[in-house]
Amino acid sequence: MRFSLQVLRWVRLAATACLALSAAPACAQQDVGELFATDASVKGAVVLANSGTKVMSGSSLSAGQQTATLKLERGGSMLICPNTSLAVTTSQNGRQLMFSMNTGNIEMDYTIGAASDNLLTPDFRLLMPGPARLHLAVRVNAKGDTCVQSLASNGSAVVVSEGMGDESYQVKPNEAVLFAGGRISGATPTHDSCGCPAPPPTQVAKATPPPPPTAPATTDPPKSEPAPPETHMVVDAPFIYKGNEPVDLTENVAHLRMETKPVNFDPVVAPPPSASAKKTPAPKVQTTASTDKPQQQKQGFFAKLGAFFAAIFH
Repeated sequence: MRFSLQVLRWVRLAATACLALSAAPACAQQDVGELFATDASVKGAVVLANSGTKVMSGSSLSAGQQTATLKLERGGSMLICPNTSLAVTTSQNGRQLMFSMNTGNIEMDYTIGAASDNLLTPDFRLLMPGPARLHLAVRVNAKGDTCVQSLASNGSAVVVSEGMGDESYQVKPNEAVLFAGGRISGATPTHDSCGCPAPPPTQVAKATPPPPPTAPATTDPPKSEPAPPETHMVVDAPFIYKGNEPVDLTENVAHLRMETKPVNFDPVVAPPPSASAKKTPAPKVQTTASTDKPQQQKQGFFAKLGAFFAAIFH
């Protein structure tokens, strides 16, 4: 663990100032803010709340694999990036905050009043004066490389000073600087992000829909409905007609019976008449005086026969 004497000196000064006050317990119990995290740990004075954990002055916060959020009591918030530890101490009136970190990443987003806040790293001290909107990102690695980035809406010019030297550098709004090796002389502009790394993409399981059901290769034709039966009259009584004898159909009609057979409704298409049939004239029927009387007698008989059957089945 690489930690400079500058950080230790500032920690001692904060502890000494607290002990020198007559109300030392009140200094130790100064409310800093509320911590929201799933796997973070806190060392120091805390108070469990319904929504999160209230952090008191002098506490050390360590984020796990997830980013932790510290909502400050005076307004605004801080992001403690994964695997980063941050110590927080407040002034007696709560208007000034002093942070200290070893390695890792943090992001600050809050409004500062007429006072100023401080951030201590193993090699630098960052002075953040007010009044202004403070929106910064800071990254420190094990080699001492320190990245300070002014994020959007930041209105404070951060003064970066060496802990063991006299050199300083002012990081203006909309500027990002990398201090290589923990030295001001190694300051170079950078386009890299100094804040929390982007979370890994969420793995979404894709469900393959089942294939549509295949249609059967062949289908049976629809079965036709059977033709409804039809009841009709069948006459099974032959009779002989003699012109000079009277006709008695009583016995023959008595033997009539009913039959039920299916009726076929299928249409029958007759072929068109041939050309020769169209051209052949129909034979003419010649009537003579000698044939008129038998025809009149036959027509009269069948007319009487039809009237007889109509009277029976009426």
